[in-house]
Amino acid sequence: MQPENAILQSTAESFVGLGEVVKSASALESLDDIDRGQVQQHFPNQLQGQSVQNHCQVFVEKKMNLTLTPISSAREGGAVTTNNNTINRSARSNAFVAVAEGRDQSKGSFAVAVMHLRSLQIELCQFVDSAEFTRLKARIQVADPQEIILAESCNEKGSSTVLADALRTHFNWANLSLVHRRYFNAAQGVQLIEHLGNKEVSHLNSSVFEKDLCMSACAALLKFVEHIQNVCFYAHSLQINYCPIEDCCIMDIGSWQNLELMEQSKNKPSLLSLINFTLTSNGFRMLRSNVLQPCANEASIRQRREAVTDLVQDQHLFEKLRQLLSRMHDLDGLLTVYVQTPKETTVQTAENLIKQLLRLYQTLSMVQSLHNILKEAELDSQLLKDKRESLADPRLTQIIDLLEEHIDPCVLKAAKKNSIALRNQKCYAIKNKISVKLDLARRTYEELLNDIRENFSSKDNVRIAFSISRGFHFVWVCRDPLRAILPPIFIREVRNRASITFTSRNMIRYNDRVEQAVAEVMIATNVIALDILEQIRPLVACLYRAMDTISTIDFVCSLAMYSVSAETVCPITGNQIVIQKGCHPLLNLKSSREVVANDTYLTVDARFAIITGPNMTGKSTYLKQVCQLCILSQIGCFIPAEFAIIPGSKFAFYVSIIITSNSIVNLYYKRQRNLLKFACKLPYSIISCDSSFISLNSRIICKQGNKFPLPVLRQIFSRIGHNDCLEKNQSAFAVEMTEMASILQYADEQSLVVIDELARSENISLSHAQDNIWSVGRFLAHLLRMVWK
Repeated sequence: MQPENAILQSTAESFVGLGEVVKSASALESLDDIDRGQVQQHFPNQLQGQSVQNHCQVFVEKKMNLTLTPISSAREGGAVTTNNNTINRSARSNAFVAVAEGRDQSKGSFAVAVMHLRSLQIELCQFVDSAEFTRLKARIQVADPQEIILAESCNEKGSSTVLADALRTHFNWANLSLVHRRYFNAAQGVQLIEHLGNKEVSHLNSSVFEKDLCMSACAALLKFVEHIQNVCFYAHSLQINYCPIEDCCIMDIGSWQNLELMEQSKNKPSLLSLINFTLTSNGFRMLRSNVLQPCANEASIRQRREAVTDLVQDQHLFEKLRQLLSRMHDLDGLLTVYVQTPKETTVQTAENLIKQLLRLYQTLSMVQSLHNILKEAELDSQLLKDKRESLADPRLTQIIDLLEEHIDPCVLKAAKKNSIALRNQKCYAIKNKISVKLDLARRTYEELLNDIRENFSSKDNVRIAFSISRGFHFVWVCRDPLRAILPPIFIREVRNRASITFTSRNMIRYNDRVEQAVAEVMIATNVIALDILEQIRPLVACLYRAMDTISTIDFVCSLAMYSVSAETVCPITGNQIVIQKGCHPLLNLKSSREVVANDTYLTVDARFAIITGPNMTGKSTYLKQVCQLCILSQIGCFIPAEFAIIPGSKFAFYVSIIITSNSIVNLYYKRQRNLLKFACKLPYSIISCDSSFISLNSRIICKQGNKFPLPVLRQIFSRIGHNDCLEKNQSAFAVEMTEMASILQYADEQSLVVIDELARSENISLSHAQDNIWSVGRFLAHLLRMVWK
């Protein structure tokens, strides 16, 4: 005992500041006569008096340390802090996807049902796909799911289907779940949609209910989510929409990578990262979906361009909108508590409900400000006018009045945003004198906090701190925390560079009592919150509309932000694709030197172009530039150019093909002329070769231009790259031929095809190179004959 006494005595002499922290007025009274005598014997006379109380506490802690069992590890690890930078991909997406595959007469048809767990929106789609599942993979990739649900047939039990193998290989980050086929029940899907769907915000006509694959996929999705998430949905609380594939411009996943639409690495930017200035998660999801599947509805494209034009011209309105959006909470995350019923009520669910009510109150207050800003602005865009009218819904004001009757607005004006302030915000969210039980629970909580302040007062360089994981604890700021010695009564020490964090048994007891008091407050508050929720639930349709309005405005503001940050021009809807001095969006951003602009001319008269030149002259970059500018135009954004005409969808058009080739650069002049003569025999076609034929091509363009209109692109195909495919055991040439076969099969009259140096991985002679060009020319002639028929 002598060494321990010496440590206590030396610590008491050099640790006076810490002794003041653990001071307790009742420490001496808590000891019996024997322990009181031992304390007086262990400490010298100069430490008697006021300091004895401090060291009595030291002795009590030392003695209690031998009899109390340590706190369980479950308590220590109960609160887990999450870093947004380390959240995995599945946690970010929060989407479940159910895929129904047609059988017998419907073989080749697929239906996809997607549910975003944050916004609780269900999207249905049914289409016919190829054996490579090109459209299906693209549809699932847009959703970025964490769970994919497939049907498992009885005769396929224990073996993987071709579809399951393809999805498991391509979406390796998602969990693939095979459920029994009885859950894919079309009749049950119709009943669930009629029971759970909100008719005001759901866009489903009678023809959708006749799509058995869609209904079966929706039935399996809802049952799976209810089982896995352990929740039930209220009646008429979900937004269910059917998204026809005809309204989107379809690209395969390979084209996304070839055209640099998605970010593949941190050091390599993409078109999505270039124009991403969104401030809400729902706005980003809308932007991502439009970049990967651009809009093909001419009316929607025109409305978006008008909205972007209004914001670009009115910078004051633009800045006000972005300032409000930066302070808004995502309504898609708030809707979960209004449409889901947890199967059990806990303190955590009560805290979450209170937090979501506070966020809803803050967001709807800003929605009113958003409506006032749009009301005062002079708008020409019909899109912004429609969104302004949706924010004028009187039900939003009704919800705000209901929240103001119960929520104390003072708790939202707290200056501090630390852990204890956020906890107090939840505890005091409801106004006083609404519930007697709640008022009594709060009084108990306040008394415990006062006891902690009185018995554990901060002193000198030792202070009391609070965190969600540790509760109340001590923080000692010292010069050399690695060598500082703490008394044995202090436990759970964590040494940092400039401080030591620790606690004591007495503090842990206070934390337990505080946790119990907080639980009582939360349970009492939850009763009032559930009553508020029951009154809000019939008005949930206006919240869906408000969420759509906020995400759309955020999406349009992101497009406007890019449009003002670069030298851009608003495309004109016309009957041809004419781009004067267009720049590659990514090249214009990355290059510190002046970027050479290029012109683009695509009409029915000139829709077949061959671009030749030596290596590193920008042939591939030009191909990507044309595709990216068309994508930017079809999502409603301005494009980096001096002048641009983008076609509308009211006219007929035929396939546009742009081919780059390095193999035919050294073709003889005679062969080039023969090739040009062959191309001129094709109806409304043109081949752009090297510089010796620029003048001839220009005369053809001037002679035949501006006669035939072009449609909005509905498909974009790209054949770029020459890498082998180890997964399919294919060489580079085999990969190229496979992709070309798919292009030949699915390219239609509203497609854009770009081909980059076809068969460049092979050692092709000049005659073979000419044969390749003739083969593509025969394909074009064949397509034109099909169209004319």
